[in-house]
Amino acid sequence: MSKKKIDETKEPPLPGFSFQDNVSQVMKEYKEVGKALDSMLAAGPVQHEMENEFELCQEIAVALKQELRAMGVSREIVCDQVNEYLGRTPERYKQTPPLCRKPLTKAMLDKMISDPINYPLDSYYLYAFQHVCKGFGVVSAILGAVGAHVVSGEESRKFMKHKAQEFRQKAQSLEKSIGRM
Repeated sequence: MSKKKIDETKEPPLPGFSFQDNVSQVMKEYKEVGKALDSMLAAGPVQHEMENEFELCQEIAVALKQELRAMGVSREIVCDQVNEYLGRTPERYKQTPPLCRKPLTKAMLDKMISDPINYPLDSYYLYAFQHVCKGFGVVSAILGAVGAHVVSGEESRKFMKHKAQEFRQKAQSLEKSIGRM
């Protein structure tokens, strides 16, 4: 078998496939995406209009109230779970010096939720409520102020699966077009 050197200038182009055109198209799309990202970054985060800090306190309290309702358990049970998570007990609180803050009671929780302006939620409570409620309502309210969205692990996996399917389809179409050569 003899091997001929292929002179690319004399060979006819492959029917229906131009590597240079495909590369040019991909580069064009890549540049368009880059320009769109640049414009989004230049615009900055979505501004969240608030009259004052009290409105944010109320939004967080409303989100927490919805999380508690979605749990379907009493507020006493939620307080017990928060206290357990934070390691709070009356005995540890009464020691000198105290080993924890005063355990959360239903009355304290009710004040924080019903009158968040006078009894704002401390940040460590937000962390504990996030852990106990297992929802994203409170975090979504906080991140929504800067235009961000919370995505659960399940939603992220669905998105990644969808993207993988798109890439497979694109790869299959490229294989078919290369196979026609």
